[in-house]
Amino acid sequence: MDFHILENLTSPSELKSMSVDKLKILSDELRQALILNVSNTGGHLASNLGVVELTIAIHRVFSSPKDQIVFDVGHQCYVHKMLTGRYDKFFTLRQAGGLSGFPNPQESEHDIFKTGHSSTSISSALGLAYAKSLSGDSDSSVVAVIGDGSMTGGLAYEGLNNAGNSGQNLVVILNDNKMSISKNVGAISKTLTRLRSKSGYFKFKDSFGSFLIKIPCIGKPLYRRLNRLKSAVKSYFYSSNIFESMGFKYIGPIDGHNLEMLIRVLTRAKSLKRPVLVHVNTKKGKGYPFAESKPREFHGIGEFDIGTGNANQSGQLTFTDVFSKTIVKLADKNDKICAITAAMGSGCGLSAFKSAFPKRYFDVGIAEEHAVTFAAGLAKNGYIPVFAVYSTFLQRSYDQIIHDVSLQNLKVIFAIDRAGIVGEDGETHQGLFDLPMLLPIPNLVILAPSTGTELAAMFERAVYTENKSCAVRYPKGNCIEYTDYPFKNPDSDYEIIKNNSDFAVISYGHEIIEVLHAVKNIPADIVKLNVLNCFDSKIISDLSGYKNIIFVEECYKIGGIGMFLKSLLYDAGFKGDYYIFAVENDFVKHAPAGVMRKQLCLDGQTLEKRIRQILGQIYET
Repeated sequence: MDFHILENLTSPSELKSMSVDKLKILSDELRQALILNVSNTGGHLASNLGVVELTIAIHRVFSSPKDQIVFDVGHQCYVHKMLTGRYDKFFTLRQAGGLSGFPNPQESEHDIFKTGHSSTSISSALGLAYAKSLSGDSDSSVVAVIGDGSMTGGLAYEGLNNAGNSGQNLVVILNDNKMSISKNVGAISKTLTRLRSKSGYFKFKDSFGSFLIKIPCIGKPLYRRLNRLKSAVKSYFYSSNIFESMGFKYIGPIDGHNLEMLIRVLTRAKSLKRPVLVHVNTKKGKGYPFAESKPREFHGIGEFDIGTGNANQSGQLTFTDVFSKTIVKLADKNDKICAITAAMGSGCGLSAFKSAFPKRYFDVGIAEEHAVTFAAGLAKNGYIPVFAVYSTFLQRSYDQIIHDVSLQNLKVIFAIDRAGIVGEDGETHQGLFDLPMLLPIPNLVILAPSTGTELAAMFERAVYTENKSCAVRYPKGNCIEYTDYPFKNPDSDYEIIKNNSDFAVISYGHEIIEVLHAVKNIPADIVKLNVLNCFDSKIISDLSGYKNIIFVEECYKIGGIGMFLKSLLYDAGFKGDYYIFAVENDFVKHAPAGVMRKQLCLDGQTLEKRIRQILGQIYET
């Protein structure tokens, strides 16, 4: 397809002078550009296809960056990126050194906040609006674009509650596509459904108003008079909703793919200069039949074939697949096992569990804090809740893990998916904080499988052996099973492969695979940790005999397992040298996981060079 308009667009301000017909052609070009590029790079497709007209209308009405636009989560910002001068780099999306898949102020002044987690936009937008007001800026606006899925998160309502009566020039656009990643659940979803079903009032108002104004002489005065009676008409068609109760001027629902209407309504919202919520209905995957029919699969997808819609997959089992099979197998034998997800049922591998045990499956919406405390309640009354969650999202529930689970010494199992380096999603999604976060918490066992077989065994251990909470953390991607894999006892706390060396390399989880490659031709003992935070006197004794230890981990050095074990060893009188190879204290950017691992010097080839360098230094002295 010819991208004539898009290729020549240098600034979003140019949209203001374009005709609506030309904007519609631009909409088509944007959709084709999205499909073409994401098919090669992977990314969030369905959500971006759904906001094409909405994003065009926002940039037509508002003047970025003077008017500041905050995208909740940020996964739907691809159209925004192309409209703000980054179309020529869009083919580098999510690649090393290329465009981020989320808003990034380092890329453009039009990206106001780095976002990646849900339900934050209203709070940050209100802070931006207050800052403008305090600085004497009464002309520019702040816009928060938030999806209906994000409206299931509690932080969104903390922001709404604070913003509604603030008097600030804030426009909240509720992009309602009836789903997040999994189907939306809960009372808020039902409320939005009721509002969608009562949109007849707004259609009536628009058509009747247009009719009156066209009547010669008396039309406009009559319209103004009747407009004063709109409250009575409005109350006939629908009752006050939650947003009006919180102090917002509510406008909607409106068709999120009707450019003329979007421009008209957003212009009105901008002119009010008060908290306004514009409720927009969009279709996820709009314009690409495969994404429209399977919006969940095309929410976040790898490379795919445009003609068939089929993802380019390796065919290997992933760690998530193994978890999915394991939890169903265990729950079939134990009717106390329940599964909990925070709107990530399919992403975390719980679809099969939901089908097999619907009464024991709980999707609580994008509410990780609630999920953990809800799990604590189930555990208190004798059930075994398994909360399946990405590492990066578990961060949001830290207080609940401490206060409501561990302090009560309740048995909750945390299935921590995407632990370690996740790759293309970048800084906001790397799974590098769960270990420093969980390590100091009492009454919690942290297990780290390296293969699919170990993952299944460790979940069984978490259910039947441990009498306290367990966190089982596993990486994104394919399972690696070697026929000559030297470690055979996942039920043990640790294993040592002896090579009669006074030199040991210690690791765990995915990184043990890189270590095995690194020391293939190096006569070092290899120590694999299965349990990461319960080091008894035996392991301290076993390790104390080495003259030199290298600890390798796909985690931050500060607060990581290597630093924790080092302190225990030296406290016990260890006299040797101890080296830690880990992630330095900086946020890890986006790139394919293998590329990023190499950049962090944690791949097998680079590890071998680093280990040999230390060995050389040792034997030279």
